[in-house]
Amino acid sequence: MRVRFIALTVAVCAACLFAVPQSPAPAEPQQAAAIDFDVLHAKATDALTTLQLSHERRMASAIVEEF
Repeated sequence: MRVRFIALTVAVCAACLFAVPQSPAPAEPQQAAAIDFDVLHAKATDALTTLQLSHERRMASAIVEEF
């Protein structure tokens, strides 16, 4: 009985050990990506301007349709 309990305990522990996802080791070290914050800021500003113009156009067309 005790041998079965020990075998069952070992099996459960092994199953739990293999159930945990393992992160793969990188084949070669990766360099950190350089971020150009000036370009990122310029793109965000352009996107915001485009969004504001789109909103203004939609509001203008909604006002025109009301009349």
